[in-house]
Amino acid sequence: MSVEGVCLLASEAIRRLEAEGWRVEIADDGLRLANGKLTRFIAYRDSLTSLVNRGDTDDALWTLRRAKSARKRPTP
Repeated sequence: MSVEGVCLLASEAIRRLEAEGWRVEIADDGLRLANGKLTRFIAYRDSLTSLVNRGDTDDALWTLRRAKSARKRPTP
């Protein structure tokens, strides 16, 4: 097995993502994320389909936080 970068177990990534508000669907090739109009996909990084790239998970969290922040801003 060859894994580049820092990875998380899929179960840990799912807990982090769901805690922030993503709906997570476990697919054969990765994690499918949805929240309102936002969607993302995080591919599995190894042959055992148990690891995901931490950077991809962090990016999904950042994207959702940014979208939530934008919705809360009052319009002039």
